[in-house]
Amino acid sequence: MAESDFVKRASRLPLDVEVNCDGSYISYSKDISESGIAIITDAELEVGKFIQMKFHLPGVETEINAYGKVARSAAVSDNFFECGISFWDIAEEDKEALQEFFKKSIV
Repeated sequence: MAESDFVKRASRLPLDVEVNCDGSYISYSKDISESGIAIITDAELEVGKFIQMKFHLPGVETEINAYGKVARSAAVSDNFFECGISFWDIAEEDKEALQEFFKKSIV
């Protein structure tokens, strides 16, 4: 594994929560970083598509609302896809909640 791969992976945390995408379908998270989230979904999302997401982080009261851009999408089975979503627009209070979640989780 290249050093850059390790750095990229080290900043992600496993996360298994329900993610409401575009208010019309539910996906489940695989992992999260301060810059994006990986989800598993039965909807094939086109790379470059923008989506609205809502989800809760464990131990965080407020719901996180984020607007993201699909950075990658790959089939993981006949019916499911793993998509990497880069956070594009996220409210300051949601960024702070995400940063606090990372501080608590990494310790």
